[in-house]
Amino acid sequence: MSKLGSNARPAVLYVNSEENANEFQQVFEEMGWKVMITVDPDKPEDISDYQRLMGKKSKTLTRQ
Repeated sequence: MSKLGSNARPAVLYVNSEENANEFQQVFEEMGWKVMITVDPDKPEDISDYQRLMGKKSKTLTRQ
């Protein structure tokens, strides 16, 4: 099985806003990971692939 975040198995995120999508996109680019992000304000966010890659249990992205 391919590694999560690779070309063969990009991470998949569902977020509620373009702002969140842009923040996650920046993190993924900095880390060299591949990601597919869907923005849908009517559905709950799912960032579990991000959490797996970062080794975090929290569902929040630290914003500066």
